[in-house]
Amino acid sequence: MEFIKNLEPITICDIGASPFTETDFIDDLFNNTNSKIVGFEPNNLEFQKLSNNSRKKYFNFAIGDGKNHELNICASPSMTSFLEPNYDYLKLFHGFYEWSKILNKENVKTKKLDDLDFEIDFLKVDTQGYEAEIIKYGNHKIKNSLVVQVETSPIPLYKNEKPFSYVAKQLEELGFVLHMFSKINTRTFKPMTIENDIYTGLHHLFQLDCVFIKNFDEIEKMNVEKLKKLILILFYSFRSYDLVDFLICKLDKLTNKNFISHYRKLMTTQKMFKKY
Repeated sequence: MEFIKNLEPITICDIGASPFTETDFIDDLFNNTNSKIVGFEPNNLEFQKLSNNSRKKYFNFAIGDGKNHELNICASPSMTSFLEPNYDYLKLFHGFYEWSKILNKENVKTKKLDDLDFEIDFLKVDTQGYEAEIIKYGNHKIKNSLVVQVETSPIPLYKNEKPFSYVAKQLEELGFVLHMFSKINTRTFKPMTIENDIYTGLHHLFQLDCVFIKNFDEIEKMNVEKLKKLILILFYSFRSYDLVDFLICKLDKLTNKNFISHYRKLMTTQKMFKKY
């Protein structure tokens, strides 16, 4: 979408930046726009896999409440967390009891998101049950951002984890609304499998990757630069083509341009599909 360019870089804040889990939605935005990444990964082994450059800066500490905590290093990096796994629940599903076994513990320093010296446009939080604490101590930074992508669980996978409903309320109070689920992770209860695949679920909602955007009252107040950034995030990261169309019409009114004609021409070349 070359006809819409942001002057200021889109700042992507990646909390839980381990490369173990693919983040195409960040890569697509980063590779196609004027943007930069600031990431945080406390697991030393995972941090060493990340590479810094002029547009990417990663830090080997955690975002949290500003105190030191024990990080539970689990058999699978994707299960490593400050919280202890909820084994009574996890053992109901294939693989998770083994993947979540704690191999060792590391004392890790945390910093509050609100104490960091940069502003955020697009926040991604994937911290295995610790999301609510990050939001609690990052209200100011999050409130001034445009999009939040956060991993949540309807039923906690960890002890003392706050469920989806709690995290959603936190973000709603900061001026956000739930726009979409970028990923819906379902799992089958043991011993059943679907097509002999332990990773395929039927109906049970195991984890939800949620995309929250500023509510529409806040969107009405956005200046041109913020509106451009929101448009680019939603286009490249989440393929929200209909909402992008709506927002470009607003951009045209602010700028007295005709971006919408270019966009709708572009849309004739894009494949669209219903996500769920």
